[in-house]
Amino acid sequence: MMTAAADTSGVGGRRQDGGVTTVRGLLRSTATITADGHADDQSTARERALAGLDLTTHDLVQTNTLSATASGDITIRAVARPKDVRPHQATGPNRAAAMDAYRQGIPDGWVSLHILVDD
Repeated sequence: MMTAAADTSGVGGRRQDGGVTTVRGLLRSTATITADGHADDQSTARERALAGLDLTTHDLVQTNTLSATASGDITIRAVARPKDVRPHQATGPNRAAAMDAYRQGIPDGWVSLHILVDD
């Protein structure tokens, strides 16, 4: 049976049936790419910033105005992160041990998007 990770029944004890608990989830890289766009108006500067990103492999996270002058010189920065996710899992003799193994197995520069626990 798949249960939400917030259900903490059985934490700390060894499973009665001698089985293992498996935690499965998805990881996403925390790396980002940026591109700046310069123009005399906001719309064109944003378009140029977005054109500097590969949005086929990345999701747009945000755009920010870096500078704007009275003469109309505007700079906008666009930030995107990879769309790719990869599966991740760990097992342990109980829920607490499996959760610890799952968290410790997440590489630097990656974040867990969600988890499922299979007791």
